[in-house]
Amino acid sequence: MTGTRRKRAVGAWPQRPWGQLAWLSAGRAGGLPGVRTRRLARAWELVSGLTKRLFLTSPYRMRHNEGMPKVFDYLLLGGGTSCAYAAVQIRSLDSNGTIALLGEESEPPYDRPPFTKYFLWNDEKNIDDFHSKDESFYPQNQIELLLGKRAVSIDRSAKTIRTEGGESFQYGKLLYALGSEPRRLSIPGGDGAWVLRTAEDSARIRRHASSGASAILIGAGYLGAELACALVGRGCSVTLIEAGQRAWPLFPSETVSKSITDELQAKGVRLVAGASVTQIENGRTVFTEDGQRFEGDFIVAGIGAFPRTELAKASGLSVRKGVLASAQLYTEDLDVFVAGDVVEFPDSNLGEQYRAEHHLHAKATAEHAGRGMAGEVAEFREPPVFFSDVGDLSMNLIGYPERAARTWSLKNDDPSIVTEVYAFEDGRAAGLIDLRQDWKAQEPLLEVMKSLILSRADLRRVEDLLSRPGFDLASLSEFAGAE
Repeated sequence: MTGTRRKRAVGAWPQRPWGQLAWLSAGRAGGLPGVRTRRLARAWELVSGLTKRLFLTSPYRMRHNEGMPKVFDYLLLGGGTSCAYAAVQIRSLDSNGTIALLGEESEPPYDRPPFTKYFLWNDEKNIDDFHSKDESFYPQNQIELLLGKRAVSIDRSAKTIRTEGGESFQYGKLLYALGSEPRRLSIPGGDGAWVLRTAEDSARIRRHASSGASAILIGAGYLGAELACALVGRGCSVTLIEAGQRAWPLFPSETVSKSITDELQAKGVRLVAGASVTQIENGRTVFTEDGQRFEGDFIVAGIGAFPRTELAKASGLSVRKGVLASAQLYTEDLDVFVAGDVVEFPDSNLGEQYRAEHHLHAKATAEHAGRGMAGEVAEFREPPVFFSDVGDLSMNLIGYPERAARTWSLKNDDPSIVTEVYAFEDGRAAGLIDLRQDWKAQEPLLEVMKSLILSRADLRRVEDLLSRPGFDLASLSEFAGAE
């Protein structure tokens, strides 16, 4: 009849191709033999899945459903080093899942260590020379970069991230990897001191660090020491002010700390130790508690950092020193994983909670979390590794020397080399610190100590060997394997 909708009889052959596939795979062809087959069912799954994916991710959907969140199977929050390395692992295990990296910086993920040294040494180097992955990696692997977007909230019940610009993004699995925020000087005029955290921070310093410029650096930790040597190498006059009595005042090896202090002074850095900064004027003048005054063209403060846990805490996730995670690096919300500077987890090597801030630790935890997000969940057991390059010296540290109860200083033929082996109270291998110019010679030592830590080797059994002059630590690889 005219004006009425025609109804198809039950069991009739559908007119549209996708309807025909559904009809066949559902076994509605009047009992014809072989119609309801696995092949047809699989064909229907593929077609419907493809149609759904094209619809959900098409420009048409985004244009005609304004205000609706864009949906990703994996959303990596932070946009930095951790996100890049997590994305690699996710894609290696899940070739079809949608992945996006969301971060507030305008640059794709980059490795941070070069920006306190290599980038500053060479004006010909660009920021993209230190990107974690080549720019072609993301489009080739269908990974979307959501750059220049600051996340302001996480709604875990709706599995949605909201940005400062009012955009919303929905996730299946979330990686929380917001990293750390530099500490600022809480003194009069403290906002006149720059900080160094991002590539753009480093680029600003490089623009002002022309030959003959004078710089005042506050804090002689990892960052301050590396930056001081880099600026001296550019021809700058550098004053490095430290409240402690030497460079790297909190470092677990006093011997290494003293060697770093000597290296800084040998390179021409003016180290002012035991001085607390009380005031800054006009971003150029520094006053200390003992009455000293220092003038410079610019000031940089490197006094540590704190993990960016505020969004996690506001979303209801548990936070202590960092965002609390399991040994598998997921939170109490099984769809939220954590990596990098912010993750605090039960470390079975240490026997207690652990959190660390360093590039290699961020990379290792991110790779592990990425595999977990894609379904390969396992305990994270990698001992932390740290490195620092100050002048001509390379320092490598693995494990937990700061928690050790026993130390052996190996007697090297070269007195400039410092190698220290650490053990816990029960004799188990705790870690290694090595300082020398040849960084390549440090790699096998790190591998041996990693094996000793993971095998829970009792170093008391080789105490005599560790005390022998010229003992080769690499020879303990068999001992580690025997444990």
